[in-house]
Amino acid sequence: MRKWAFLYSAAAIAVIGCGGSGNGSSHSSGGGGGGGTKNNGSIAIRLSSLTTTPPGAIEVAYLTGQGRAPGDLTAVVQRVLFQDSYGEVTNPLAPQTDCVLSGFQNNVVHLDVSFAQATGVPSRLFTSFQLDFLQFNQETDSPVQGDYIVLTKPVGFPKTYPASVRVFPGRTTSLPVFIDDSMFTVDAANPQQVDYTESQFLLANGATSSNPMQGFLSDFVSFNLNKVPANAVPTLVPTVTGVPSSPAVRVFFSGDVYAVSSASSGAPNFEALALDPTMPIGGNLGPAGTLTGPGGTLPHAGTYSLLQLNPTDLTQTAHVVAMQGIWREHSTVLTQSTGKALAAGSYVVTFPSSSDNNVQEMVAFVQDGTVTSTGVPNISNLYYGFIDMDALTFSLYPVIDIMTGATAGGLTGTVGQMYTKQGATTAAPDLVRSGVYSFNTSDGSLAAATTAGLKNGTFFVFRL
Repeated sequence: MRKWAFLYSAAAIAVIGCGGSGNGSSHSSGGGGGGGTKNNGSIAIRLSSLTTTPPGAIEVAYLTGQGRAPGDLTAVVQRVLFQDSYGEVTNPLAPQTDCVLSGFQNNVVHLDVSFAQATGVPSRLFTSFQLDFLQFNQETDSPVQGDYIVLTKPVGFPKTYPASVRVFPGRTTSLPVFIDDSMFTVDAANPQQVDYTESQFLLANGATSSNPMQGFLSDFVSFNLNKVPANAVPTLVPTVTGVPSSPAVRVFFSGDVYAVSSASSGAPNFEALALDPTMPIGGNLGPAGTLTGPGGTLPHAGTYSLLQLNPTDLTQTAHVVAMQGIWREHSTVLTQSTGKALAAGSYVVTFPSSSDNNVQEMVAFVQDGTVTSTGVPNISNLYYGFIDMDALTFSLYPVIDIMTGATAGGLTGTVGQMYTKQGATTAAPDLVRSGVYSFNTSDGSLAAATTAGLKNGTFFVFRL
């Protein structure tokens, strides 16, 4: 699990590039962007029903690991705290979360990040993580199993470590934190005291100025591949957790990481793509759907979980959850300004990364006039790639290349004027909400794009 997290973070870093300001001047909240030459229609970004800027979220995932026996320690987490130049965010009324240090668990503590004190700020960047615990419980085997005694937490706590945790309004950022019983032990001379071996924590988490703890955007947008020709659909790679080789039916983008899923008789198979294309991280996909209430029928997000083999299982058949998050249908967050589903046509959207810099993921898709059994518009073609808002260029690749990183059939183009939420021109990447793009003619990209159903027009940025 420890190695897996570094692999995942490395994949995110490779996708998003480096640098980025994340500052910029004020802008208003809300959906969509504006300005420029339109393609088939504009896109409104819908991440909240609030009329004010919605909070973002940090989910701190405490990942524990190794066996379980009497005498094991449980670290009890309650309050998490992050601070930037706009103020402190914390969760003083949060319930207690028990993290069994010797057991392989994924314990998530949720924290809403308000933008009320950071009006107009495109994103908030937290550069430190405070490691703290309410208490430590030591399990006993007398008089009955499950009893415990409370021990004093280590001297010097709480402790603060370098981190990079970017939060956007309406989106979710996850921060994996690895803790286990190699880091926290009972003091031999004072059985009521817990000792802390910091070197073990640093080994597992980085947590240094040169290698800070990395948060990543963990909420995906899903694009179905229902109408994409079978010979243009990527195939999932078999994983050690049992994901079979099968055609993808969805592809997912967050700005930091790619993922794909396929159909199955139970929960759909899901895998996040890593640096090594032969070693994706397998898991399961929970369904999205709708909720009906006083306000009408509203869509709700689905969930995903990434799995690992349980290292304590000698048969290597049992699994543990290594990370989890949410995903949303593209039709619920990319809509017309009226809230209705996008009409048939071609569209382009970009996804900022956790660096919030000039390099963003770019997705160009064509949807036809048909819908799935649940009313989601069918997508008949999809390209993915990157846009560079400093160089004013972009590259797109057929979705089938997403599993291997191949560049066959790639399209290139240039970016023209870019616009803020208010429609003013801007060159600051974190203020861009839309912009004009065109495919190059010199290398045949425009002709290939036209054949694929894509058009020159306006891209829209997936952010409020």
